[in-house]
Amino acid sequence: MKELLTRTITAFFLIIAAYFLIRFVPEHYFSIILFLLIGAGAYEFLKLSKPATHSKIIIFVNGLVIALSFTFGKPDLLLAIMIVIILTGLFFLLTTTGKEKLDTFVRDIGIHFLIVFYLYIPLYFMFELKKMGPNYLFFLIIVIALGDSAAYFIGSAIGKHKIYKVASPNKSLEGLIAAIVFAGFAGWLALLIFPVTAPVKIWIAVLTGSVTGLFSQLSDPIESLFKRAAGQKDSGSILPGHGGILDRLDSYIFCAPVLFFLIRYLWI
Repeated sequence: MKELLTRTITAFFLIIAAYFLIRFVPEHYFSIILFLLIGAGAYEFLKLSKPATHSKIIIFVNGLVIALSFTFGKPDLLLAIMIVIILTGLFFLLTTTGKEKLDTFVRDIGIHFLIVFYLYIPLYFMFELKKMGPNYLFFLIIVIALGDSAAYFIGSAIGKHKIYKVASPNKSLEGLIAAIVFAGFAGWLALLIFPVTAPVKIWIAVLTGSVTGLFSQLSDPIESLFKRAAGQKDSGSILPGHGGILDRLDSYIFCAPVLFFLIRYLWI
């Protein structure tokens, strides 16, 4: 009971903070806050993956290069990626001074790249949605929230066919189907509550919601694999009752870019 109350209180303040951030904070300040949030998630990811050799400075600079690319278009994303590859490669070239470090080299450099390609680039599509208009981000949040809730409650009630036995043992096929259906409904509902400027047919909004809901059910378990590999229940403890920053961002890793491209190719 106490844990449920803690989760509810934290969720309430997170909702208020998210609404204010999305609705009222100007784009460039939004980018700064997003950069800090992803950075916190990257730090949690670093603690989960435990590389033998790493550089927080390189990770910070890599994230900053990606943030500048999305925020100002300079450097453009392809150049930003090349800068990340060169900086990271140079760091390991200069720090791999003994043969004993070769044992963990592939894993360590892979973790540095993974933080960029798994966290910074996908999650910065939330900034792209913000630039399109605050209501596109509200669409994303509502679809994920209702889809995940449906998956949890219906999966808990009638779920029998487990689909992710290692990553998320409690997730079921029944819950997945519920998530897709309710996320589609959430797509329609989100447009009613937060209308967008682009003329969108109802069936396209429902389809967009369902596809986004499907990817939410894929994104969350993948992040769970990292936690299970590290033997951790949560990525952190900064959010009472909810774990870490990465635990709150996990569904958005896949869903933010998926929604962006669905809007680009189906809506506009």
